[in-house]
Amino acid sequence: MTRRNSTNNFDIKIAALVLIATVVCIIYLDKEIAINVMLFLKYIHPLHKVTENIPDFLPHLVAIGTVMMWALYFFRKHKNLIDTKTKFLQLAATALPAAYLIKTLLKFIFGRTDPRYWLLANKPLVFNWFTQIESGSFPSGHMTVFAAFGAAVIFYFPQYRKYVLILLILLGAALIGTDYHFLSDVIAGAYLGYLTTFAIRIMYNNR
Repeated sequence: MTRRNSTNNFDIKIAALVLIATVVCIIYLDKEIAINVMLFLKYIHPLHKVTENIPDFLPHLVAIGTVMMWALYFFRKHKNLIDTKTKFLQLAATALPAAYLIKTLLKFIFGRTDPRYWLLANKPLVFNWFTQIESGSFPSGHMTVFAAFGAAVIFYFPQYRKYVLILLILLGAALIGTDYHFLSDVIAGAYLGYLTTFAIRIMYNNR
């Protein structure tokens, strides 16, 4: 019981820390970082052109990845291979679409203007609550989905924790460094992805 209480307290502290960091970024850091990134991209014109219209393959990656992982899961289960790899496939195949759907819902709820739409189209930087906008940025969908997958990897293959964290940091830096997301979008997305996988893992473990 003491260990469970200690874990719960730690989870609450992490959630509070993420909330504080997100709010601080929204109020004090997001605008300045986005403006400076755009100035840098415009200064290096070829880089600005390359990052101007990057296609969004996230829905395709989620769909293909989910189908492939479920196929592998059922194949291994049919062969009675109920091991760490099989459990990982089940968790990741559930977490990916769940994370994608949750981030889509939250983007609709928050309706936040993304950095490029704000800076290039000269639109107000606001939260358009419960408004469907194409350029909604909060939370970052890419960060949410990849953090959900990364959490599944860490849960079942902790030896790869360092590599997963490095890749997620690089992804976050790329999203901010191309002005497709604010820092707060990335922080919220990373935590949301982890939380999604964590909740699904508890659900499977309690079955």
